[in-house]
Amino acid sequence: MRTRHFSLYITATPERVWHALTDPAMTRRFYFGLAVESDWRPGSPIVYRGTAANCPVAVLLAGEIVHVEPGRRLVHSMLSDTDTDRDVHSWVSWELEESEPGVCRASLTCDDLDRFDDPERDEAWCRLLSDLKTVLETGAA
Repeated sequence: MRTRHFSLYITATPERVWHALTDPAMTRRFYFGLAVESDWRPGSPIVYRGTAANCPVAVLLAGEIVHVEPGRRLVHSMLSDTDTDRDVHSWVSWELEESEPGVCRASLTCDDLDRFDDPERDEAWCRLLSDLKTVLETGAA
């Protein structure tokens, strides 16, 4: 397993960051054009779908909610992206913490079951977190 941690500070409350992570209209603005779908209960599916930037075909990422603490913590799996192989290939954990009034420390941890470096995947996670910050602080997608 390979674990990577990413974090940054966002000028927003944890509740506002949580809203951005769980609202389909918001995720579409920072999650590469993908809208999230879930009922946010442990054991429920989580799906990201849409047409990602620079990709003419529909994208589907899916997983299962493992843990939810609204405004604080979200953990879910990500499944392999083929229909025949539905094994978990990573775990995604979001942790939100108010570091000072109006400032949230957003941390993203990815536990990949493969052990091989994937610079493109690492760059995608960094960009996603950066885009989340940009959307919340400036309103620009």
